[in-house]
Amino acid sequence: MSYPNQSEKDHLDIIIGPPGQEKLIDSVHYYAEKHNMTIDEAWSKCLENTADNLMKPNENGFNSFTNLFTDVLGEEVYVEGYFLSHYFGAFSANGMLMARIKNPEERQKYTAPALNFRSKNLLDGEGNPINIRKFDSPRRQQIQYLITYLLDVSWVHVTISYGFTPIEKEAV
Repeated sequence: MSYPNQSEKDHLDIIIGPPGQEKLIDSVHYYAEKHNMTIDEAWSKCLENTADNLMKPNENGFNSFTNLFTDVLGEEVYVEGYFLSHYFGAFSANGMLMARIKNPEERQKYTAPALNFRSKNLLDGEGNPINIRKFDSPRRQQIQYLITYLLDVSWVHVTISYGFTPIEKEAV
């Protein structure tokens, strides 16, 4: 299978932990109360709004995700879109994978929102999809640190998937 055909299924997932700073936590609680939604729904909406803002072109004509991925890969990357999904019960609130927590009493489930970038929406300078495997472990870790800092969250987990089409869910 050629890579352009695979680009529909390959994706980079940035799984986001809960807010890190008390001020941000208070703001999410206020938003949830004001819009009559759960804290998880409010946090997802907050992340979606933030990601939408990061997708808007800035003064150089590129969006912030384009700049971030270009810096990380060291080559031109144009980000044309993302979608929001959720990981249900896969992570605890402190970012541990649930499968790694042996004591069931320590498993505090967290509905983790994720920003997903399909390879077909990550294009090189010639307009071809970026091979998702370029996001190797050191580069994913770099993205993890940058997103943790940018969004002021407790933790971030970055993963890639290939040959898999996730089920898109509309943001809450």
